[in-house]
Formats: sequence, structure tokens, C-alpha cells
Amino acid sequence: MGTSSLQRSPSTPEWERVRELYRRPDPDPHQVLARIVRALDPDTRAGLSDAAVTCCLDHLLEGAVVAATGDLAALYTDPNLVQQAAAVGLAAGLRQVAEDDIIARLIASRFGDLALDALGTTVLETADNISGITSILQVTYPSLQSHFAGFYNESRLHDLGGSFLSHDFDHVFRYFVARDISDFVGTEALPTVSSSAILQDRIAHTCRSITQKVNLADSEDLLHQALGQTEASLRSRMLQSVFGRATDLALRALTDAGE
Repeated sequence: MGTSSLQRSPSTPEWERVRELYRRPDPDPHQVLARIVRALDPDTRAGLSDAAVTCCLDHLLEGAVVAATGDLAALYTDPNLVQQAAAVGLAAGLRQVAEDDIIARLIASRFGDLALDALGTTVLETADNISGITSILQVTYPSLQSHFAGFYNESRLHDLGGSFLSHDFDHVFRYFVARDISDFVGTEALPTVSSSAILQDRIAHTCRSITQKVNLADSEDLLHQALGQTEASLRSRMLQSVFGRATDLALRALTDAGE
């Protein structure tokens, strides 16, 4: 939706401490992540779980509800993909319906754009974890519906939410790095664009590895309660509260890993 265009990080002492690391050859990704967390102002922290981000989580979890109680094919924007590329079709369908919802509710944001990407990659990774497949294109529609239904039927919505959290933080922290690191390409620390891209990948991979260990099991009942609400505003507030706490836990995990 165009709201996540890159702009340089704020000119604060905390962000300068982050940029300091890009001047060093082979900086430790854990340290970069921890410094970024310390540099985040309260508004940015709050934005990590804003209404647009929560909307993406909502539609992901709703996918599990629909899989358990109805026909997952209803969520596909391209019916041909149900049989041809079930996982890709579901990822595209959920992303599109979430984007349409964000636009209709006038809640678009920078972090919402990143969460839309995270919604898609979460679906693809979830499908890729189905037992017995070696390619995402091998995932059949029946196996995908059964797999997603399991998150709801087996009270594992928190696992699906946790996967979204780690993918969302992967995209968010990749964004935080990308908006500054180009200033250092051509220096001794980052001589080429390729070396910059490699560092960004290392940092994002480390971020996802840390945040995917955040345990959200105690949120299971709250997630079920939220998804059972018929009033959209109450449902959104409940999910935003749950995900706000999840982001706090993830930020703390990143800080702890860098110390």
C-alpha cells in the first residue's frame, strides 16, 4: 500500500549507536538487534502492534477457524490455485482480504504493510511444515485445510500467532536495518551491495530465530475468546492487547540475547 517506504532512522544518540555497528566489519547480529530495540521510541513500540498489524493477525487466525468450521477455499481470491498451488493461493487470498480490510477501515500504516508481507510468509512456512512434502507446490488443498484446522481444533492458535510474530519481526527489523545500512555501502566494513544484503539477511534470520522461541501458550484462551466476538471493534481490541503483550515479550527476548 506504499506506506513502508524507507526513510533514515531518527537522529538520536540511541540510533547513532546502532549505526556505529554498521561501520564495523562483521558486527554481531545479536548486538545490532539489541541496540535497535533500545533505540525504539514509545510510539514506534506501540506501532508494532497497531490496528493494521493486528488486522493481519486476525485474518491469519480466521483462516484456522474457517478451515476447522467450513471451506478454506472461500478465502482464495483465485479459485484456480485451490488445486494448482494451494499454499500460494491461501497466502495470496489472506493477504488480499487483510489489505482490503485495512483500506476499508482507514488504518493503513508502515508496520501494517510489513505485517501484510509477514502474513504471506507465515502461511507459506506453515504449509511447508506439513509432513511428507519437499516443495511448497506439493501441498494439496485437503492437507492444507486439515493442517490449518488443527490450530483451532487442537488449541494451537498461539503457535500460529507465534509464527506470525517471528515473521513480522523478521520483516520489521529488516526494515529498520535497510533504512540506514545503505549509507555504509562502499566502506571497509561493507564494501559491496552484496555484503550489505548478506548482513541484512543474517540480522533478520537471527531476529526470527530468537522471536520464534517466544512462548505464547498462555494467550490461547484469549485468542479463542477474541475470535468468538461478533463485535468487530471488541475483537480487534482483544487481539491488539494479546499481540501487544507478544511484541513486548519479543523485544525483551531480543534485548536479552544481545547482552
